[in-house]
Amino acid sequence: MKIAISRESPVPIRDQLIEQIGLQIAAGLLRGEEKLPSIRALAQRLGIHYNTVSSAYTHLAEVGLLDIRQGSGVRVASKVRRRAMELEEAGLDDLLKDFLAIAAEHGYTRTELKTRFAKVLDAKPAVRLLVVDRNPDFHKLLLAELKPHFKLPVETTTAEQLSLERGLIDDSLIVTSLYHVFSLQAMGIEPTRLVVCHVEPARAEMELVSGMPSGSLILLVSVSPTLLRMATNVVAAVRGEEIAVRTVPLDDQKELTYVLPYADAVICDGPSRATVTKLRGKPPDRVFQLYSQSTIDLVKDRLSKWG
Repeated sequence: MKIAISRESPVPIRDQLIEQIGLQIAAGLLRGEEKLPSIRALAQRLGIHYNTVSSAYTHLAEVGLLDIRQGSGVRVASKVRRRAMELEEAGLDDLLKDFLAIAAEHGYTRTELKTRFAKVLDAKPAVRLLVVDRNPDFHKLLLAELKPHFKLPVETTTAEQLSLERGLIDDSLIVTSLYHVFSLQAMGIEPTRLVVCHVEPARAEMELVSGMPSGSLILLVSVSPTLLRMATNVVAAVRGEEIAVRTVPLDDQKELTYVLPYADAVICDGPSRATVTKLRGKPPDRVFQLYSQSTIDLVKDRLSKWG
């Protein structure tokens, strides 16, 4: 596992760790069950406080990306746990029996279950897709990726804002990533109205970066400053100082026009593709998508089955 910490960055070191480890898991650079350095070992390696690493690991464990077990250390969470495999093979009757057994053990009555089921099954169809992400400057990117695929209006918000506008929950299909599930747990969102998506593994982009000759210049272009910073950290983790990275926001077209001729490779997001192609005279080498087609299909499936 490669980590590049910037002590001059305004981003806390804990958050730098969370972002870089989380992105390496999403990109497939860290695989399920892979063992990570111990808290103490990583702290010593990076020259940072033990508690900083502990806090980062704990947060990643809370959102389901890491498993921290006494005696076996810290590992990337398994994509398919044994119980998940059992549930995948179970029929509807088996799932219902499990649920009823748990409900009975907790003291719930038949009448209470009927009332609760009726509330869920009689709910009106969602009137919007509501995408939850804590980074507001991701919102434009998320809208650009999702809007073309759905007839329903697509809107964005943060978990903090949603907690202040709870009325949106009942008539929205909420779409979020694994990184934000923890912040939504206390809001009482019906599971049928919540789709948890995996960030698209950036395998093609990482293969391009890994194959670039030393001394190359990679240009990253995006509408999101946060995405540019995160991408820079991932590239640094993969190649260190072997290659140079230049980041340019899409709205700085003067700088973009200047840098493009010198770039050995160009990676951009979806909203930047047309501008990069026009200024460069040819398409970018890679176009990064946060949401894969399988994620789009997952949201469509949920809408068709649960409304």
